[in-house]
Amino acid sequence: MTELVTQLRIMQSDYLEMLYFFALKKTGDKKEAEELAQDIVTEAFFSLSRGSQPEQFGPWLWAIARNRYARWVDGRKRSTLMTASDEMLIDTTVAPGLSVEGELIWMESLELLKRELSLLTADYRNITVAYYIHGCRISEIATKQGMPEGTIKRRLYETREHLREGMEMAREKGQRSYLAENVHFGKSGMDGKNGSPWSLLQRLIPKNVLLAAYRNPLTMEELCLDLGVAMPYMEEEVRLLTEGTLLKEVSKGKYETDFIIVDKDMRLDIFQEMVERNKQVSPLLLDLLDRLSPSLNLFLSYGKKMVLEDAYWTLIPLLVNFLADEVKAPRAIPSQYTDRPHGGKWDIAGYEDCALPLSVHSSHDGNNHGHAHMTMFKFSIDRLWDRAGELSSYEANLLGEVFLRKRKFDELSDIQQRAIRNLMHRGFVHDNETDLHPTFLVFANSKASEGLQLVKDSEGFGELVSIMMELYDFIHVRIGRNVPARLNNQLKFVSHQFLFDMRMFAIRSALEQDRIAIPANPEKSTIGMYMMLA
Repeated sequence: MTELVTQLRIMQSDYLEMLYFFALKKTGDKKEAEELAQDIVTEAFFSLSRGSQPEQFGPWLWAIARNRYARWVDGRKRSTLMTASDEMLIDTTVAPGLSVEGELIWMESLELLKRELSLLTADYRNITVAYYIHGCRISEIATKQGMPEGTIKRRLYETREHLREGMEMAREKGQRSYLAENVHFGKSGMDGKNGSPWSLLQRLIPKNVLLAAYRNPLTMEELCLDLGVAMPYMEEEVRLLTEGTLLKEVSKGKYETDFIIVDKDMRLDIFQEMVERNKQVSPLLLDLLDRLSPSLNLFLSYGKKMVLEDAYWTLIPLLVNFLADEVKAPRAIPSQYTDRPHGGKWDIAGYEDCALPLSVHSSHDGNNHGHAHMTMFKFSIDRLWDRAGELSSYEANLLGEVFLRKRKFDELSDIQQRAIRNLMHRGFVHDNETDLHPTFLVFANSKASEGLQLVKDSEGFGELVSIMMELYDFIHVRIGRNVPARLNNQLKFVSHQFLFDMRMFAIRSALEQDRIAIPANPEKSTIGMYMMLA
């Protein structure tokens, strides 16, 4: 600290000391004088922070002192007014105007006070604001808060002590206060009725709260400093994340992230391992599908006109899913997800931002629409994430009925015909009003177990399962080395989730070998979609 700042702090100390002696003379008690002096200074700070710009600082400050002293007198139920001699003493007290240096130290102190006020928790903040800003009496605050007056007085005293001590501390804001980090999430299971967990994870503040509290339990004050966020906002973020089971209070007032976040180094190591494993997986997988393709029509309920190249966009990721499911039993991976608030049933993992050589992210989204279960694989390749989009419940049920009962276009009502024409335009139905054929695979649910058994009995399937189990073991060990002990119960779920990245590895390999091709018009493409009919 420079000599100038040191001198300014000395001047501040002398100035505050003058107020203390004023309060001591008025109260005749050291402890009460300390409280009264702190009251005067705190109210002055609050007034300036609200925009007060006194033309003459001395008279302005001593007016505050008189006002605060009057309230001190009133608070002790003294019925007599201040004596004339008291008034004369206050009015004639010499308060020197602030120099340039004094103004600097005052503004520095004001900023420190603002910082400390922003860190007050609700229990103390509400009382402090009511007393100093709204001018409420202690009796009023006690009635409103449902607390004894003694408790209100104690908390005001503790607040002043906290502010004073905090202003003397060299607090530093964390890097996240000016350089927010990002984290992505992968969830499996059913969302809550309030849209959780996704409704809680769309903004940088909750993401960085979860990152900050991942390895060490933090108080709300520590989170405020790390993110540069005031306490009123942090309290709400922490409450929502805790209620949503993404954050957990592990001890009184300390919070930790309640799921695994995979860091950059882990992701890079796992990616490199998957690159090597894919050299074995993709050739075996494509050979297996080639052998199975003549039997494909046995399990299709409808849609036999689909060309094999388009069908592979669905069959490749579907086969990877079968392989990943086969790993569960040997490695005792739970098949059920965790019960969550608002009817949710899901598990989640976080992934730090990482510049991988290529994107291997995919999604497998399904909706049950009565007798028609429509599912869509989403691919992280240019324009192939949403493609033709998703079906509404009405559209899915209409198509399910048309395919299941093999209904003709002219058998449909006017409303149904308009819906079918719209689906033709979007790409879900071949553009032919005579015979209605889907542009995606449609399976009979009754034949699903028979089809899965045929896959399991095929040459090469066992070898593929063995490779996937070895890959899972590598991931489990790699992540497990750096996972907090409290989250070990989630390690199997997170390790297993990485196996689904093999969908994109296999898709990219098939593209490189010209086994599949990017559709000419992705916005009207239904590749990677399929329907299961009851």
